[in-house]
Amino acid sequence: MRHKEKVIEFLNNNHGYITTAEFLTLGISKPLIQKFLYEGLIERVSYGLYMDNKRLKDDYFILQKKYPLAIFSYQTALYILNLTNRTPIQLDITVPRDKKVRGTYKVHRVSENYYKIGIIEVESPNGYPIRIYDVERCICDLLRTESKFDLELQNQVLDYYFHSKDKNLEKLLEYAEIFNIYEKVNTLVEGMVKGKKVRD
Repeated sequence: MRHKEKVIEFLNNNHGYITTAEFLTLGISKPLIQKFLYEGLIERVSYGLYMDNKRLKDDYFILQKKYPLAIFSYQTALYILNLTNRTPIQLDITVPRDKKVRGTYKVHRVSENYYKIGIIEVESPNGYPIRIYDVERCICDLLRTESKFDLELQNQVLDYYFHSKDKNLEKLLEYAEIFNIYEKVNTLVEGMVKGKKVRD
């Protein structure tokens, strides 16, 4: 198979993105990468990262290609999950405490124990697979760091969640226990469901 055909096949199988390391794995040298750039087959979107020139650029997907451990969280995750209509000015990401990230992102660092809780895969607004925290994790992050959210946003998110048919109160309380905010969350849950007993 010719080099160009290899690249096109790889791009088609990997959402239109390819890294320098992946080029080299395909047996394609750096001078050939420059040739493909010149021909317009690909374009550089970040250091060591390229995309199919015919595809729509996706900042969410690009960020996670650069930083695979970055999980979309806080207001960004709430926006992707349709719990708020506020478009995030900066992308919120959560990473393990010891990981370095460069860029104009809101970076939240947590211990390994908290990092893995509630990670799910969804589609970005442009239809690319990305990893974010699920709704219940986002609610816990909101309630344990209230100062990072204005009151209007808090009320909007909580009202939407507690009126949603997809809410999982058992999971919410399970997460709350892990994050040491169980009493706070349980009181809120009991109030929102009109005193209904949610846990024995």
